[in-house]
Amino acid sequence: MPRRKIARSRRPQAERAAEHWLVEVMGCDPHQMRRAIRTKYQAVDFFASDVMAKDRAGKTFYVQVTAGQNEAVRVRRRKLEKFSWNTHDFVYVLQLVEVPNPVNIRRKDYFFRVHYYDHFHEPCGWIVEGAACPVPREWFKKLQEDVA
Repeated sequence: MPRRKIARSRRPQAERAAEHWLVEVMGCDPHQMRRAIRTKYQAVDFFASDVMAKDRAGKTFYVQVTAGQNEAVRVRRRKLEKFSWNTHDFVYVLQLVEVPNPVNIRRKDYFFRVHYYDHFHEPCGWIVEGAACPVPREWFKKLQEDVA
């Protein structure tokens, strides 16, 4: 019987890339960043977010990360809408998207499609940023403490 190939989840890589995105794009302090904990028997997250960070101005960023398609994004957005957010909280859903490299078809390029929850204006809703954020390959590695 032939062995089936099991698809590997990109979620851990997407969470590491989200940490880099928070530090390099949003200007967060890497020492004030926490990731959700998932073990076999428990899961501890921050208001349904995978990564929580603060910048030097005191703003708090809550990021939910997915490597799935539109249905996975919709589920995560609905989960985050249930909370009452403070005015200093910024809520994002980062969708990791992979596309074939136009130069080398065997390689993949990655980018984040950024969904921002606008809870400052009525009616509250999600805004998808027009420009995709490219994800360099070094963002899939663990964030070093001496960054920034």
